[in-house]
Amino acid sequence: MSNLKNRLEEFKKTFESGAPPYNVTPDRVATMHRATAELKASGIEGRVLKIGDRAPDFALFNQDHIEVSSKDVRRKGPMVVSFFRGHW
Repeated sequence: MSNLKNRLEEFKKTFESGAPPYNVTPDRVATMHRATAELKASGIEGRVLKIGDRAPDFALFNQDHIEVSSKDVRRKGPMVVSFFRGHW
């Protein structure tokens, strides 16, 4: 089985080719590359948390729109934060 990096590279190649099931147009691929370049040029990569860094305390709304505090979750054990775009 290939590692994650190889799998992601293969996905990127397929996605950017415009092939089904994604059918992405070249102008959209160019927009994504431009946005990525702008983010890198901003220096944001140097300011993000690294693996092993402790995140600051925060509160987010869960899928039921109930506010959840990271402090409260960490009291119960390790925490995983997952983001999703929403319900379609």
